[in-house]
Amino acid sequence: MRRESAGNRNFGIPGLMGLALLTLLCAGGFQTLQAQSDSRWAIIIAGVSGDPELQKIYLQEVRDLRLTLEDALKFRREQVVVLFDDPSLDPALIQHKSARESLELVCRSLKSSVRSEDLVFVFIEGHGDYNGKEYKLNLVGPDPTGEELAEMLYSIPAQRFIVANMTNCSGGSLTALSRKGKVVLTATKSGMEKNLTHTGQFFVEGLKAGNADRDKDSRVSILEAFNYASQKVGEYYSDQGNLQTEHPVLDDRGDGVGHGQPGAENGQGLLAKTTFMDAGAPVLAGAKLGPEEQALVREVQELERQIEALKYAKAEMQEAEYEKQLEALLLKLARTNAELRKK
Repeated sequence: MRRESAGNRNFGIPGLMGLALLTLLCAGGFQTLQAQSDSRWAIIIAGVSGDPELQKIYLQEVRDLRLTLEDALKFRREQVVVLFDDPSLDPALIQHKSARESLELVCRSLKSSVRSEDLVFVFIEGHGDYNGKEYKLNLVGPDPTGEELAEMLYSIPAQRFIVANMTNCSGGSLTALSRKGKVVLTATKSGMEKNLTHTGQFFVEGLKAGNADRDKDSRVSILEAFNYASQKVGEYYSDQGNLQTEHPVLDDRGDGVGHGQPGAENGQGLLAKTTFMDAGAPVLAGAKLGPEEQALVREVQELERQIEALKYAKAEMQEAEYEKQLEALLLKLARTNAELRKK
């Protein structure tokens, strides 16, 4: 495990129209678009290590993540870009030095290749600074602020982003990185948590081999990966007998407010729960189902997402209307599952 550093708005969905929009976004868009093998891109950034042993840890983490993206998640190799403080350590793995000008170059290049309907995954590891007002990411040379980092990344025209900032002080970047339609994860709940973080390695571990697949659907959502990492972080500090100095949070509402336990009660996590980085539901490809069975599996998955969206909309609905819609969805789900079992 890593050694420790010495110093170092109200949720509301506008009634049933909001529910319909959420259902369309979460159920229809993500699965269809992610089935396209060329619709997913990744930028992996490991900033200045500052320590040879830590550099080795970051390098192994980057190797694990890239292997997971290309092997398990089937990202195209040419659509994964790695920036590291010393590219000479593994030229086959690393394309660019983790400097501001290199990141600007990568973003400009992707700007001409990425489509609005594509998905961009950004993973950031290393060190950050926070002066009480402003976050900075420590890169080789000039350090970009959180606002400058967001400006660079979001110049890429993809509407769907997953940004996992796993540096210390990363909670200080949340307000700048938060946007509607973006899923943002940070290793700390604020910029004042300044010690070395471990969330990144556990997040990568959660993606590897489906470790975080709690609902056993053979897919790992971003919410599952986040929850897995959060649990492992807590266990790590408990096992070490140390005070926990990092508290991962997630924001997928675009309001700049992160939560350590996203759920319907705080309105966070719906987008993350329905966002996947794989190329499509493995159950459809791996089980050798016929066309009818595949259609039923898709219907089950969509109904489950609609039920989840309904739970998030409950606070803005009349109780009777909520129960009526929930009962209808549960009945339809039961019938569809029963029909699927007959096949």
